[in-house]
Amino acid sequence: MSSLREIKIGDKWELAEDEGRKVKRREKNRVAAQKSRKRQTQRADQLHEACECLEKKNRKLRQEVESLSEEQRLLSEALRSHEPFCPKMHCSFSSASSSLQQEYRL
Repeated sequence: MSSLREIKIGDKWELAEDEGRKVKRREKNRVAAQKSRKRQTQRADQLHEACECLEKKNRKLRQEVESLSEEQRLLSEALRSHEPFCPKMHCSFSSASSSLQQEYRL
């Protein structure tokens, strides 16, 4: 059996056994807090990496959109210049083109 002797802490008397439990609980809490902070830091690092990856992907997609828009512009221009010489084109390209551009506008 453990001895239950009283010790003075500050202005009050406490049992030595109670103080030992408090010290163990504080140590356990300190370790748990360290683990929690470490997990929080790791999670923040993961989110930062994911954010950088998504930003890189976004830049790449924006470049692709820009490239495809330029290609569309060039093809539309080529078709417009070909239209007067093509006997198979009976409808006006400009009206069809403008409705398509409005439908697929980014």
